[in-house]
Amino acid sequence: MIEWTLLDEEGGYRRLQIEAPWEEIAAEYRDLVTRYAASVRLPGFRPGKTPRGVVEQKFHREIIEDLSLRAAQRLGAEVASQAGVEALGPLEASEIECEKGQSFRARVRYLPLPEFRVPEPADLATPDDGTDPRDRISRRLLELAPFELPADLVRQELENDGLGESASDSDAWRAAAERVRLMVILKRIGRREGIEVDGKDVNARIAEKAVEFGTTREALREELAKGGGLQRLKDMLLAESTLEYLVENQGSTSNKGV
Repeated sequence: MIEWTLLDEEGGYRRLQIEAPWEEIAAEYRDLVTRYAASVRLPGFRPGKTPRGVVEQKFHREIIEDLSLRAAQRLGAEVASQAGVEALGPLEASEIECEKGQSFRARVRYLPLPEFRVPEPADLATPDDGTDPRDRISRRLLELAPFELPADLVRQELENDGLGESASDSDAWRAAAERVRLMVILKRIGRREGIEVDGKDVNARIAEKAVEFGTTREALREELAKGGGLQRLKDMLLAESTLEYLVENQGSTSNKGV
């Protein structure tokens, strides 16, 4: 059973203290050992035939580091859901305690979702000016739901694009802030309208991006899992699906409330 405590706020962030017994993460540990055993090459053993015990001993540090990141992200997301937390951006784990056979502990901090009025579909009717209807609705959403974003979140978005050094008064900063704000608005609307993104959607996009980046699906998924990228990808897919939904149902969707 996962235990958690909601801690005091600090600098706009909120924190969760998480503790889970080894049984909660043992399957992930076994999966990682299997992956290492299948991929590493050690003298005296054929590829994929290295005994698990040898792999665990030789790559103990690397396996535990991978396990720490994976467990922190998964358990953090589960606890956030249990606590009714609406996080703005990825969960950040720190003070991780992880060792084989022992309880897992970590602190997860997050930026809470700001309060704002979620636009109703009836508010989104816009005249056809010849531009892409997705662009028109996006602009309208940004007009109807103004709210400030924490600078840390905008900076994270810029770092994802390799523009982490952009100044707060730059065009790159303003564009990143609008992208994040639009994603937050669409995520809230998607939740209200019952729009969901499942594992098949995520897997399909990972496969598509793996081809684009010249890597394997497994390698890309592992990379995404380490830094909260899987949740960010899921949020992006939800935003895309919600925007398409609004385009198709512009001005005709029933009012379901917030």
